Amino acid sequence: MLGSVTWDEALVQRYGQFGQLHCSYPAAVDFSDRVAPLDLLRALRESRRGGRPLSLSIHQPDGAGLQPEAAAAYLQRLEREIEQLGCHAGPLQAVEQLRLSVGTLGIEALRRLLNQLKRRFAFVEPHAGSFLAEVELAHVDWPLIGALHELGFNQLSVAVPDLRADDGGTVEYFRSSARIRAVIEAAHALHYRSVNLDLGYGRSWQTPSSFARKLASIIELAPDQITMFDYRDAVPAGVGRLGLASPADTLAMYRHGVEQLSAAGYRYIGLGKFVLPHDDLAMAQEIGALHHDLCGYSLHGDCDHLGFGVGAVSRVGGLFCQNADRVPAYQRALDQGQLPCVRGLHANHIDPLHRLLLERLLCTFALDFDALSLQSGVDVRQRYAQHWPALRQLHADGVIVLDDSGLRVPAQARLLVAAVCAAFEQPGAVTIGHSAGNTARR
Repeated sequence: MLGSVTWDEALVQRYGQFGQLHCSYPAAVDFSDRVAPLDLLRALRESRRGGRPLSLSIHQPDGAGLQPEAAAAYLQRLEREIEQLGCHAGPLQAVEQLRLSVGTLGIEALRRLLNQLKRRFAFVEPHAGSFLAEVELAHVDWPLIGALHELGFNQLSVAVPDLRADDGGTVEYFRSSARIRAVIEAAHALHYRSVNLDLGYGRSWQTPSSFARKLASIIELAPDQITMFDYRDAVPAGVGRLGLASPADTLAMYRHGVEQLSAAGYRYIGLGKFVLPHDDLAMAQEIGALHHDLCGYSLHGDCDHLGFGVGAVSRVGGLFCQNADRVPAYQRALDQGQLPCVRGLHANHIDPLHRLLLERLLCTFALDFDALSLQSGVDVRQRYAQHWPALRQLHADGVIVLDDSGLRVPAQARLLVAAVCAAFEQPGAVTIGHSAGNTARR
C-alpha cells in the first residue's frame, strides 16, 4: 500500500548514502545556460497565451530582516520584481499555489507584500488553492498566524530549530513542546488546512535518545505533516562538518524517526515527508494526483512557476531560470530596471522523459514503461538501455521489483528511492562502494 514504509537495516546501510540531489531534475547544479530576462519574458508570453495557471514562491535571503534597513531594502526590490513580472501575467492565469518564506517580516510588511501580489496576480479562492507560509519557531506567535490567515494562507510550515545554548545563533532553540503546541493550536483554531513541522536530525549535541524524546513530544501534538531532514544535507558544499553527529548516531536518529512516525499512523509520502492519512498529499498520492515540483510535493503540477527573491528558481513552459544568488547582484539588477535572472536551462537542453520519470518515481514509487513511452514519445527501454545492469542489481538486492513492464519500490526500500533515481542518473552509481551509515549528499 502506498504510504507504508519499513526499515531494512541492511538496505539502508548499503544504499543510504544517496541523497535528494539525485532526485531533482533539472537541479540548480544543472543550470549551465545563460538565461536573459528577454528569454523569461518570451516564455511568459506563451504562458499567457495558453492561459496556464500559476504557482508563486517568495524567497528571503539568509539573515534577511535582522537589520531593519536591509529588510526594507530587500522588500522594496521584491516589490519591483513582482511588478516587472506581474504585468506579463494574463487575467485568466489564476494563482493556485503560493509559498512564502516569512523570515522576520512583520505583519505590516507582509500585508504590503501580499497586497502587491494580489494587485498583479489573480488568485483562486483559498479553498481551491495551496497557500503556504513558512515561519520560524522563534518568530511566530498568535497575531502573526492570525494575520497570515487573514491574508489567505491555509497552510503553515514551521522550522523547529535544534541549536545549543552556546551555539551562538540568534534563533531560539528547542527546549520543550510548549511553543510548538501554541503554534499548532493557533493554526487549528483558525482552521488552517495543514501544519507541517520541519525536523532536523544529526547535530553533534543530539543523541538518539534525546531525538526520540523530542519526536515523541511532537507526535503528541499531531501536526498534519512532519518533514525529517539530515543536517548533513543542510551544510553547503565546502563548509566543514563541525557540529554534526557521527554517522552511526545520525543513522540511529533517522531510524527512530521512521519507526516512531510509522507507529503513530503517519504515512510516508517520500523524501523525508510523513503525513497523517487525512492530509491532502496522502489522498492525492492514493489517486495518482500527486506531483513534485520546485516547491516540493504538490497538488498543482500543471502550473507554471515564478520564483521571486534572491536565488529563486522559475519554470515557465520548458524554460528554467534562476535569479542571482547574491543579494547585491539581485538588488543591482532590479535597480537598473532589469529582471535578476542569470542562469538556467532552455527547453531544448532538457530531457522531458527524464523529468517525468523521476517525478513518477517520487510520487508513486513505481514506473510503467509503456505509459511513460506513450506520454513522452520516447522508448523508455531503449533510452535507458545502459542503465539496465544497475537496475538489475537493485532488483537482486530487493530495492526494486523489476520486470519487462516496469518497476516498483517495495515498502522496505521506499526510504531509498534516491538510489533508484541515481541509477537512472548514473548507470554505475549503485555499484560504487561506500561507507556504511553515511547519509550525506554527494
